[in-house]
Amino acid sequence: MYSINVGAISLDEFAEITSTKYLIPGRRILLDHLATIIDQLKKRDVHHLAALKMLLSNKKTYPQLADSLGVSIEYLTVLNREINSYESKTIPLAKLDIFSSSELEQLKSAGLTSTKHLYEQALTPIERKALADNAQFPENKLIQALELADLLRINGIGPVFARVLQAIGIHNVGQFAQMAPEAILERYTEFREANEPSLPNLGIKDVQYSQRFCGKLDADIQW
Repeated sequence: MYSINVGAISLDEFAEITSTKYLIPGRRILLDHLATIIDQLKKRDVHHLAALKMLLSNKKTYPQLADSLGVSIEYLTVLNREINSYESKTIPLAKLDIFSSSELEQLKSAGLTSTKHLYEQALTPIERKALADNAQFPENKLIQALELADLLRINGIGPVFARVLQAIGIHNVGQFAQMAPEAILERYTEFREANEPSLPNLGIKDVQYSQRFCGKLDADIQW
C-alpha cells in the first residue's frame, strides 16, 4: 500500500507525537486538553487514527460531537487536518524533474501521472522493464523516480528533501529507516553546505520524527 496505515497509530501514540513535535501556530490548539480528549474518545471505542478519521469524516456531525467532547468545531477541524497530514502525499510525476515532456506523455498514456501510480505499477523488476520499454526511455530513469516515490511516502519528507536524500545515498524507505539519524543529519548538513545553503537547517528531531513512521509503511517494492 502506498500510504501509511493510520490504523497502526494508536491515539496514545498520536497524543505523544502531537505533544512533542513542532506544531505550526494554526495547529497548536490541538494541545488544549489533549489527554482528556483522547480519554473521552477511547470511551467511545475510538482507539486509533483510522477510527478517529472515520469519526471526523462527516463534518455535519461536528456541532454535536464538539459539544459532547467539550471542544470547539474549530478544534475538530484542525484535528481532522492533522490526521490527514499523516497519510502519504501523492505528487505529480512532473514535479520530480526527471522525465521530459514526451516521456511524461508516454507515462500518462500508460495511466501513470503521480508517484502513487508509479509505486503501484512498478513494484517488480519485470513491471519496471515493461513500463520503460513501452515508454521508450531508460529504465534507470524509472528507478530514480520510483526511489523518490518511495521516500515521499514518509511523513515529513517532501520532493526537495527526497531528492537530497537520494543525492546523499539514501534511496528508499528501508535505507532511511535503518540509518542512524545522526548519520543522516551529518550527510544532509554536508550536502547543504556544499551545494544548497538555502535548504532548511534540519535538527535531529526532524529526522527522528520522519523515521518513526517508516515502520508503518509497507515494503512492497522489489529492488
